[in-house]
Amino acid sequence: MKKMSWSVLCLCALLLLSGCGRAAPPKAADGTDWSGDWVTLGNVIAVDTPEGLTARENSDVLSAKGMYYAAWSAGEAVPYVNEDGTDAQLYDAQVYLLAAGHDSTQKAEERAAEWLNMAYEQYAVDAEAVETCNGQEFTVIIYTYTSETNPYTYGASAFGAYGNYALSVELSCRESFEGDALDTLKDFLEHCHYAT
Repeated sequence: MKKMSWSVLCLCALLLLSGCGRAAPPKAADGTDWSGDWVTLGNVIAVDTPEGLTARENSDVLSAKGMYYAAWSAGEAVPYVNEDGTDAQLYDAQVYLLAAGHDSTQKAEERAAEWLNMAYEQYAVDAEAVETCNGQEFTVIIYTYTSETNPYTYGASAFGAYGNYALSVELSCRESFEGDALDTLKDFLEHCHYAT
C-alpha cells in the first residue's frame, strides 16, 4: 500500500509540475514565428541573440514567484576576483535581462518605475529618453558607475512593462568595450520578442 501511495504521489507531482509551464506561442506580438532557438524567459519574452553577444545564463529558479533572469556577454572572458574574494569571469560588456510578473499591468509599471528610481540612486545618469524598440516602449538611461569596486565603468539600461511583467535590461561596459552602449542596448531590445 505504501508503494502504491508513493507512486500516486509522485505521479501527481509530475502532472502538476508539467502543467506549470506555458506553451510557447506560435507567433510573437511582432508577427514573427516564435523560434525554439531564442532565449526565452517564461514564454513571455524571448531574445534572438544579436550578433556580437553570447548567451551565458538563463535562470527560471524564481519562476514560481514570476521572476526570470538571463545574461549575455560580449568579448573574451578574463579571470576576475570580486570584492568578496570570489573568482568570476569578466567580459568587455554584459547584458542582464530581468522579467518580473505581477497580478496587474499597473503593478508591473510601478515595479519598472521603482527599478528606474533605484538606477538613479546607484549610477551617475548622463541622459534619459523614451525609446520604442520592436514595438515595446522603454525608458532608457545612459550612465557611469560611481562605485570604485565595480569593474564596469559605464552602461545603459532600459525599463518598461509588457502586460503584467516589469522588464529591466542592463548593459554594463568596461573601458575595453568597442561598441556604443546606447546602440548596443537598442540593438538588443530590437531582438526582443513578446508573447501575444
